[in-house]
Amino acid sequence: MGSAASQRRMKRMKYLANLAKEEPERFEKEWDRRLNSWLGMIRRDAGILKGQNDKPVSPVFDLIEEALVVLERCGEPIYSEYAKETFEILSNECCSSLAVHIDPRIFHLNNLTG
Repeated sequence: MGSAASQRRMKRMKYLANLAKEEPERFEKEWDRRLNSWLGMIRRDAGILKGQNDKPVSPVFDLIEEALVVLERCGEPIYSEYAKETFEILSNECCSSLAVHIDPRIFHLNNLTG
């Protein structure tokens, strides 16, 4: 990630952290927008594979970690409230979008267990 992109990411994290503390209802709307943005990125980029330890890996899974880091910066109450659902939403989208490019039979709703 370039310097400008890194700076934008840090600024966005700081903005969301402040919003979580000062205006929780606005934070929820902003978080939904951010989640939708990540979902779009996942759908767009799931077929892009990069090599990692001689195995192809999609970089879309990195977005899950990025989302959880942002939530950590927002403090424990926000992390506790949003982390589990965020992880589930993003990881399911990563798996289902990647499966489309590999073999759609490997991940579909029948495979999900609660």
